[in-house]
Amino acid sequence: MIVCVCKSVSDRQIKACLDAGATTMEDLQIDLGVALCCGKCGPYVQEMVSGASPCCGRACGGCCRSAEAPSRTTNTVAVRKLALAA
Repeated sequence: MIVCVCKSVSDRQIKACLDAGATTMEDLQIDLGVALCCGKCGPYVQEMVSGASPCCGRACGGCCRSAEAPSRTTNTVAVRKLALAA
C-alpha cells in the first residue's frame, strides 16, 4: 500500500528500509523522502518506526542480534542501498 503519496513510497519499501538498518524517522526521511512534503504520512511512518525492535531494527518482537553486530554494521549501508533500489 502507498503510505507517502507525495513521494510514492509503499509500506513494503519502508519495511525493507527498517529491515536494512534504518532505526529513526530521520533515516527514512533521508533514504525514502517520507514525511517531507505534506507530512500526512508522518504519524503512520512513525508508528512503523516505533514498532521496530531497538536491537536489530526489525519488527521481530525483540530478537537480540548483538552477537552479529560487527558484521551487520559493516553491511548496513550496502543492504540499505539494495533495499532502496527494490
